[in-house]
Amino acid sequence: MRISTGSFLMLFFDIIMSMKTVIWDFNGTILDDLHLCLDIENQMLEKRGLRAGYTPEEYRELFCFPVIEYYYKLGYTFEDETYEDISVEFNDLYDRGFDTCRLVEGFEELIRESIEKGYRNVILSASRHEALLNQCHQLHIAHYFDEILGMDNALAASKVEMAKKWMESSDVSPEECLYIGDTDHDFETAEALGISNCILAACGHQSYEVLKRKTENVVHSLKEVVL
Repeated sequence: MRISTGSFLMLFFDIIMSMKTVIWDFNGTILDDLHLCLDIENQMLEKRGLRAGYTPEEYRELFCFPVIEYYYKLGYTFEDETYEDISVEFNDLYDRGFDTCRLVEGFEELIRESIEKGYRNVILSASRHEALLNQCHQLHIAHYFDEILGMDNALAASKVEMAKKWMESSDVSPEECLYIGDTDHDFETAEALGISNCILAACGHQSYEVLKRKTENVVHSLKEVVL
């Protein structure tokens, strides 16, 4: 049976349009940077005479978006310094300590499975775009992804606006997407994109209990994620 050129192109287009896309958060989902963030926060708090010495468990209960609300929880008032000042200091210390970070356990096995199944893989992150690209290359994972999307500024206010712009300019259908993140904000971002298939993994910046308040679709680790 012969297939006309027009029919072949339509079939090819349908296959491309129905291709599953896996959207990955970065910090806490791909990159295990909890210890670094906690060390920096405790260092900055001690420097300012605020309560310091938070444990990983306490951090994962307190951390939230927008990030400025998290700083208020820690005791920052921003009367003598701005949120921008705090963000610059944090990012500087983060960049210096990035070499201590590793990939989240189970990530490479999961993304290799995704690639073997022919899925597109995209990073959608609140990290600064240039820094995100550099970090992906440093971790030797950039080649896994079809697109790497980061914020244009260092304040990391929200991924929602960036995510909406990306969906508007792409041919990715939300019905064909799986979103993998580690915070309740990732769930909100998925909702903003119209993506109903969102899995939150409690291996990063928020606890299993915190994530369960947002959705029932929560796992303890990436090893439990089913593509």
